Amino acid sequence: MRAPSKAILNWPASALLLALALAPGPVLADATVTPSGPTVAENLLRIELHLDRPLAAPLDMGRVVLFDSAGAPIRDAFLDLPLPDRSGRTVALLLHPGRIKSGVGPNVALGPALRSGQFVTLRIDDPQVGPPLERRWLVTAPLRQRIDPAQWTVQAGRRGGRQPLRVHVPAALDGTAAAQIAVQGPNGRRLPGVATLAAGEREWRFTPTRRWRSGSYLLRIHPRLEDPQGNRLCSAFEQAGQSAQLCQAEGQVAFVIE
Repeated sequence: MRAPSKAILNWPASALLLALALAPGPVLADATVTPSGPTVAENLLRIELHLDRPLAAPLDMGRVVLFDSAGAPIRDAFLDLPLPDRSGRTVALLLHPGRIKSGVGPNVALGPALRSGQFVTLRIDDPQVGPPLERRWLVTAPLRQRIDPAQWTVQAGRRGGRQPLRVHVPAALDGTAAAQIAVQGPNGRRLPGVATLAAGEREWRFTPTRRWRSGSYLLRIHPRLEDPQGNRLCSAFEQAGQSAQLCQAEGQVAFVIE
């Protein structure tokens, strides 16, 4: 009689390993993507994945794909460098900056990854994120201007109420911008409250903890505020020397509650 092979002798252990491999791991819920609106600019630099808890391992960029209008994968669209924030709950996916900046090698050789007037679809099927996640956008003309708070529109609440303050911006802000804007009250102190982004990141909304009082208020905007194209308060992404330029001056917008 032939002795049983090692594979058969190790069957219980092999079966256990197979079962562990096939068992569904913990998956994340409520994963969302920004930009959350229906459009993105042709020079989109950053897509952000928002999670309810950090990933156990770096996001597998081999499972992150952009498809063009014909359903074909867009080659070399992303850098293979997913960037989690400090909390690990937001992961930035960077489109190849060399394909965005005019006249740079990859832009000359391959052209921009996104084409104005066409649709593009993002698909993420890393099992850590849960079921495959898809987002489709219409690509619009590139946005190559710095963020200018002078173009923002403030819709203030009424004295004695707690209606949200609404600030409308002409182009979507970065998906993490909510915490980079604050309200200074008539006493010169920061107002406590809850800030969120709405309307495809085109609206900053602030609900104060206490009722509005009459007086002069100030929106204070952090110098590091950006939009998804990498444009900042002090300069546009494609401006010469932008990467070396320090944005140190905050933006401000004044408003009054009667």
